[in-house]
Amino acid sequence: MKTLADTHVEPALRRWATRLVLAIVVAILIGYLPGEALRRDPRAVKLEGQVQTLETDAQNLAAGNAALAREVEALRTDVGAIEDHARADLGMVYPDEVVLRVNTPTPVSR
Repeated sequence: MKTLADTHVEPALRRWATRLVLAIVVAILIGYLPGEALRRDPRAVKLEGQVQTLETDAQNLAAGNAALAREVEALRTDVGAIEDHARADLGMVYPDEVVLRVNTPTPVSR
């Protein structure tokens, strides 16, 4: 028995209608995706930079707060820290100490 090949060919109008519909679908898809969506929005880039700056500032503030918390705890418990603070910031001395203040002369500009 001899096998015949399928020689059915769609009508030309149906082929061209299918091609036209596919072309319209592709055109709509291309038009629907604006060029702006394919590249990064400059506002988003700017906001990401601001977020990075704020995160860095927050880390710096957290480190400063931790240092202040350690200093407060030292002032509550450490006698040496209390004495250092009283001498440096408050100008206090023991009753039997003598304080000598030396003023350095300022250079005279000619």
